[in-house]
Amino acid sequence: MSAPERPDVVVVGAGITGASIARHLAAAGASVVVLERGLPASGATGRSGGMVRAYDPDPAIAELALPSLAVYRDPANWASGRSPLRAVGSVTAADPALEPELRAEAAGITAARGGPAPGGAGPDAAGGVRLAGGIALVEPEAGWVDPAEVTADWLAQARALGASVREGTPVRAVTARGGRPVVHTDDGELRAGTVVAATGPWAADPVPGLRTAHPVRARSIQVSVVRRDPGAPPHATFVDLRTGRYAKPVGADRTLLGMPHLVWDCPFDAPADPAHERATTTALAAHLPWVALAAHVATTRATDAYGEPAHGPSGLLESTGVPHAWSVRGWNGGGVKTAPEAGRRIALACLSEARVA
Repeated sequence: MSAPERPDVVVVGAGITGASIARHLAAAGASVVVLERGLPASGATGRSGGMVRAYDPDPAIAELALPSLAVYRDPANWASGRSPLRAVGSVTAADPALEPELRAEAAGITAARGGPAPGGAGPDAAGGVRLAGGIALVEPEAGWVDPAEVTADWLAQARALGASVREGTPVRAVTARGGRPVVHTDDGELRAGTVVAATGPWAADPVPGLRTAHPVRARSIQVSVVRRDPGAPPHATFVDLRTGRYAKPVGADRTLLGMPHLVWDCPFDAPADPAHERATTTALAAHLPWVALAAHVATTRATDAYGEPAHGPSGLLESTGVPHAWSVRGWNGGGVKTAPEAGRRIALACLSEARVA
């Protein structure tokens, strides 16, 4: 389908958040063009672990994560006709001093969604994961999604609703003309009612016209995949709030392992760090003892976008200095679990100003 000459909204970036925004805008009847420099989900989205759950220690993220999990669970929301959620359960470990807070959060999740209640566990193990002296909030209906699969489904829905998705089309600049943004690409100019950039770590070094008032920084992420032998027990997704360590099953016989890699302002294609790979395996053995002897399959390194909470519409968008051009906040590693609800709210914020007379 050819793009409209003056779309209501141009979405820059076809990762999971950009795809969600495009789908919600198209469903609301807006004319939408998505511009992606490479292939959809080829950036941070495609290298994300995709763990989703309702609980988050940041109340602003939790407010988005709870309804997002409901979207992931419901087959009716997906063009494929099936839910993308692998409901292996989620274990969030924390210091025992936080037990009252976690109990209150579990009660709030139950009240908001109904169904099986999140449980507590500790100090031994939960969901096949040792807690190493901590306690845990256990969400039986949470788990993980394949972010590339989700992105493809949302873009398929957006296209079916009339959106145009242009792959291999990098944006070179965004300027203003007549009080509205103009997007400059190698294929020419595209005038729009509103521009919303969902560029992930590339927001740290934006094209002219998309620089935000509050800086976004790129931070390294690195994960390893190991083979889970048949004798190793199955396990839920896992994150330890004390250390930032995390893990998730990948299919029937593999497990992804990760922990914070505090290297800032690094390129997306930086080589893997062997020392961090070894340290990650050693650290996760405290929670999944079998990984100490597990065969290594692969290590992947990328970057993610980190920044302050946004100060623009819905608390999710940052102004750029170009009228009606916005940038999505940096998700600090939480973009996948917030994408369904964040995309919906960002679309609503754009619709109020996007229509071009």
